[in-house]
Amino acid sequence: MTFVRDGDEPDGAELPSAEEIEAAFSELPDELSWDWAAPRLIPLFERGYGEGIGGDPMVNAVSHLGVGIGFGIDFGPVFGRVTQSMARRWEASVEQIEHTAFQRLADVAATVNRSDLQSIVHRGYLFRALGTPGGWASSIILAGETELIRIFGSRDAIFTLPARNSLLAFAPGTPSRAVVEVTVQLESMDPHPLGLDPFWMEDGVLRWEGLDEGVEDAI
Repeated sequence: MTFVRDGDEPDGAELPSAEEIEAAFSELPDELSWDWAAPRLIPLFERGYGEGIGGDPMVNAVSHLGVGIGFGIDFGPVFGRVTQSMARRWEASVEQIEHTAFQRLADVAATVNRSDLQSIVHRGYLFRALGTPGGWASSIILAGETELIRIFGSRDAIFTLPARNSLLAFAPGTPSRAVVEVTVQLESMDPHPLGLDPFWMEDGVLRWEGLDEGVEDAI
């Protein structure tokens, strides 16, 4: 199994200590059964360093937004990545893993409120940052338009995901140079940035710019 820390937090958040990680491992059952893992599954964006490449590939899927994702088991200070051998042992299909992880995402997203947002001004431009849930706040973009509107408001927005632990929202009138500058700066502070194209919320509909570019390239 591949383990990933909830952090390398570049924004001042504290990393879990070795003692906290050791305590989390000590509470793991000898067998990570489906019944134990299912309530802890979460959808995760893949990071750019090719994690999981090897003899036991990660389980991956394409989200409803057209962006590829993986899945993790939330142990608190660390994630355990879901691999194909684990899925076979569980006798669980990719669709079953995906459905279960997104149900957990919905439950967690429902606990996130507008008060969890941090307002930041950069060179005169205001943007908002979400760092909750810790270690995988970027996944909230996958929770759907209704939840995003509840958390960020009903105005159109540009969302960027510098790293797994952060989700940024900019007003649509923000110059692209400002959006890029903030996002790239935060990406440079994380050892494994996501490197994803932005997401756009327009008239209550969310889309991924990367998918638009793929369509254009294919024409």
